[in-house]
Amino acid sequence: MENVKIMVVDDTITYRQILSNVVETLDGAELAATASSGKTALMKIPSIKPHLIFLDIMMPEMDGIETLHAIKKDYPMIQIVMVSGFDLENAKATLQSLEDGALDFIPKPVVENMEAGIRQLQTSLQPLVDLVRSKVFKDLKISPVIIPKPVIEITKAERKKLEGPINLVLIGISTGGPNALHKLFELMQTRLTCPVMIVQHMPPMFTKSLAERLNSVSPMEIIEAENEDILTEGRVYIAPGGKHMVVRGKTDGSMRIGITDAPPVNHCKPAVDVLFRSVAGIKNANPLSVIMTGMGRDGTEGIKTLRRKGTYCLIQDEKTSVVWGMPGSVYEADCADEILPLEKIADRIIQLTSE
Repeated sequence: MENVKIMVVDDTITYRQILSNVVETLDGAELAATASSGKTALMKIPSIKPHLIFLDIMMPEMDGIETLHAIKKDYPMIQIVMVSGFDLENAKATLQSLEDGALDFIPKPVVENMEAGIRQLQTSLQPLVDLVRSKVFKDLKISPVIIPKPVIEITKAERKKLEGPINLVLIGISTGGPNALHKLFELMQTRLTCPVMIVQHMPPMFTKSLAERLNSVSPMEIIEAENEDILTEGRVYIAPGGKHMVVRGKTDGSMRIGITDAPPVNHCKPAVDVLFRSVAGIKNANPLSVIMTGMGRDGTEGIKTLRRKGTYCLIQDEKTSVVWGMPGSVYEADCADEILPLEKIADRIIQLTSE
C-alpha cells in the first residue's frame, strides 16, 4: 500500500524540524513537504498533493484556523491534524478547529528531554497516520467487503430488564468526541434526573475549555470534574485532561469523584476503563453506559466489568462515528445492547433515565 503523504506547517523552525523528523520514522508515512506559514502551505498544496497536514494553531499573519478554512474550502479531502500548545488560547482555538473540520489535534510535548518528546509524538501520530491511510486508500485494500454493522434500536418490550432505575450515565469517547458531544448536548435539551460522567481523551487545559463550550448549549451544568465533587443529578462531569476520574461510594450512600494521577491505561489518561471499573465496585450505582466515536479499545474491558452488575450499553453506530474503534470494540465483544446513530443517542438517554 502507498504511503500517506504528509506536510508539516509550523512557523517555528525548531519544531518544524522535530515534527518532520518524527514523521520520517512513522510506518506508512512520507514527509512530502514543510511550510513555515499558512500562505506558503497553500502555495505548495497543488503540486505536493498531501493526504495529511500537521498544522500549527498559532502562527503570525495567517493562523491555523484561517489556514484550515482555506484548505478545507479548496481541498476538502485533505485530512488536517492541528498541533497545539498547552495554554487556554490554544485550547479554545483547537476546539474551534475541530468544529471547523480538523480531524484531530495533538499537543506539543512538554517534557524534560528531547527523546521523551519524540517518543510522545510518535505515540500520538502513528494512530492518526494509520487512520488517514485507511481513509485514503480504503478502495485499494485487497480484502473482503466489510459490511457496516446495522443500527439496532430496541423497543421497551424487547429490552432486557433494567436493574432498577438508572442513577448514573457514563460516557466514553475519543477521536471526533468534541463535535459529537456538542451535538449530543444540543439535542439533549432537558435536565436529566441523574449525574453524567464523561471521559474524553484529552490533555490538560483542553477539557476545561470543552466543558465551557458544552455548557453553553445545555440546560445542565457541565463542568470539569474536581476531586471530592459530590455527584449531583442534572450535572455533567468531564474528567480533567491528564488525570484519571473514578467514583467512590460513601457510607451515607452518596457518590463522590476521585481524581488520580495513576499511570495511563490503554495509553490513555484519562481512561474510560478506569472510570467504568470504579463504578462497577459501587454497590448502589446502576449506570447506563455509552461508548461513542474514538480510536482504540478503551472502554471495552470496563463495559465487560459493568455487565456483570447489569449495566445497559448504548454505542454510536459506524456511519456517524469519525472512528469506529471504541464502539466497534464493544460491539465485537458482544457487549452492546443498542447501536444508534449520533442523532438518536440523546433521546435514548432521556428515555432510559426517566423510566
